[in-house]
Amino acid sequence: MESITLPALMVLASLSAGAPEPEMSKIPAPQQMAQGTCSLSGQQRAGARKYCYYNCGETVRTVVIAAGRNCAFSIRR
Repeated sequence: MESITLPALMVLASLSAGAPEPEMSKIPAPQQMAQGTCSLSGQQRAGARKYCYYNCGETVRTVVIAAGRNCAFSIRR
């Protein structure tokens, strides 16, 4: 029979004690984003226009720009 060392016993005891795990940091939900900011959620090109879709929490905003331009990563409400 193999012997178990003291450090191994301490690890086993701490695992079996059921100590609560530390709370992990939570990523904010889209509703918790800054009140005045909307983030890019998609884009679609149609002819000479590009439609940029932004997630503003519970709503989606659409911005129409020229097809050759890039959609901004975020906009203010």
